Amino acid sequence: MSDIIKNEAEQSSEPICSEPLTKEELDRLFWRYQLRYLTCCNLENWHGNCYAYDMAPLYKKYYDKDGQREGMLRMFDFINTEQTTASVLWGILVGMEEQKALGKPVSDEMIRTVKSSLMGPLAGVGDSLVQATILPLLTTIAISLTGAGDVLSPLGVALFIIATPILLWAYARVLFNNCYTLGKDAVSTLMGTAMDRIKTAVQLFGIIVIGALSASYVKLSTPLSFAASADATPVVLQDVINGIFPNLLSLLLVIGCWYLLSKKGMSVTKVIFGLMGIVVVLGLVGIL
Repeated sequence: MSDIIKNEAEQSSEPICSEPLTKEELDRLFWRYQLRYLTCCNLENWHGNCYAYDMAPLYKKYYDKDGQREGMLRMFDFINTEQTTASVLWGILVGMEEQKALGKPVSDEMIRTVKSSLMGPLAGVGDSLVQATILPLLTTIAISLTGAGDVLSPLGVALFIIATPILLWAYARVLFNNCYTLGKDAVSTLMGTAMDRIKTAVQLFGIIVIGALSASYVKLSTPLSFAASADATPVVLQDVINGIFPNLLSLLLVIGCWYLLSKKGMSVTKVIFGLMGIVVVLGLVGIL
């Protein structure tokens, strides 16, 4: 897949274009994102390759080979979110990338900040709405229409296969269209200090969301206990830790991962497999 992405970035050396995206080009970018989003996922940057690959037509329109390569590297940053609801983010990114290519003051940092900060909230909303509500509801309706016993009908299966993409793509299209305009207009309305304030607010919002997700989903505890004598009631170490600082071990785990990723420059893959190894070893000896 990396060869495909490399080829996408190096094929055309067309001169820089000064025309905005046409309706046909926007349609192509929308459907490319919807139909090819999961063409390349990995543990290193998760969906980053997908965003780079899906944005390739825009880069080809506006940049030479070097510009295409720079743009795709901008999209390679780690991102993990729910695809359909993240049409919000896709629309904003397309609008901002278009304005950057047309010479407007859109920095690489701003694009990367918007991308990294919105992925968490959109994942939370998307998973709750699409994965936990819409799809189970459609599945329930489909099962009820399938029938029971000896009387079965293909109506339920047909309804699910037809209704699911229609509903999700209609939902995604509305989000994409509105947020493309938002991303395009943001450049002209947010200049100078206003842009800096928005960037800081987005960064803080992203940090808050990541902190909340970490507190909710990262759970680390120890079953270790000790007793002063054979007849004494054992003291559970986790209870002592919780009495001093609840969820301290979970917090230290998050901080440790952040330190390895941001300060030591370790890859996500190494951290994941390292944690797996540590958990196995500590679990076997009874520490975790």
